[in-house]
Amino acid sequence: MALAIVVGLAAIPLHPVAEPQDVGGSNYDFYGLANGCGREAYGTVDSFDRGRDTITAQLSQMYSAGQRRLRIGIFHQHGRDTGTVMDSSTGDLSPADRRQLTELLATVKKAGFQEIEVAFHPQGDDSPQDWDAMDEQAYRENWSLIANLHPLIAAAGIPYKIDLLNEGMPMSTEPVLRQYAKRLWADYTAKFGKADTVGFSMTVWIADRATQLPTVYGSNPPDLFDVHLYGDSWNGGEYSQFVQADKKMTSLGYRQPWIIGETYFDDVLAAQGIRQAIGATGRQVRYITQWPLSRDRRCADVDVAPPTRFLTGI
Repeated sequence: MALAIVVGLAAIPLHPVAEPQDVGGSNYDFYGLANGCGREAYGTVDSFDRGRDTITAQLSQMYSAGQRRLRIGIFHQHGRDTGTVMDSSTGDLSPADRRQLTELLATVKKAGFQEIEVAFHPQGDDSPQDWDAMDEQAYRENWSLIANLHPLIAAAGIPYKIDLLNEGMPMSTEPVLRQYAKRLWADYTAKFGKADTVGFSMTVWIADRATQLPTVYGSNPPDLFDVHLYGDSWNGGEYSQFVQADKKMTSLGYRQPWIIGETYFDDVLAAQGIRQAIGATGRQVRYITQWPLSRDRRCADVDVAPPTRFLTGI
């Protein structure tokens, strides 16, 4: 493991190190794990009533550890609540779930956090990443949910941004997702404008997804992008992913600042690569929110709860 760290660091060219503009924090979606991996019963929104005291204490611990910004997911589906995923079949959350979301955001504000990003995570048949063709009913459900929750999020009294679909910027090979994103962007900006949204967050391969920005956003792109960086042997480290994405966006005329909405939890290699890449490119990064998954991926999606530890600069 020590050898791997040395090799990973050696692969990063030496450039001046630069920091994000603001202090970040975590994606805070799960307050516990069953048997080390089972997250479903512990959603911070859908299970807020049951976990209220634990969530309140964890938020205090995270703030004390230096975190100042959070990313909060709205996991939803056309079906019953699971403890994390909420029923959106009416185009809205249930009154109970709306109240739980309101009370979670109030608790986040009371804990002292300065800013949030709210990210929509449709699941199952509602997820356009899995469609072979546009699903009109699911599209209307998803858009209606965003429109119905927007006033609730805005009323929380915390500066916020909205991610309209987590990792929803399509690859060049995903025409259905491209159609979905283009339509949702037009609908959202017509109703709410673009000042409070990052559009659609981007995961690897970001440089390819960046080629779809003109089609999705037209002449009205967001003022801030959300990118997700997870270094691996196939896509390269965080440094190379960052630099390649910056190069492609710059070539297309996009110099907007970034939020790095996800990266490995409390990870030295991620922090080093990102800081070096900021210095090398000059790309402004507002802040970074870590995802509760360690680089060794002890579980498929989440292996840390709560995400208390926090690297300075992440």
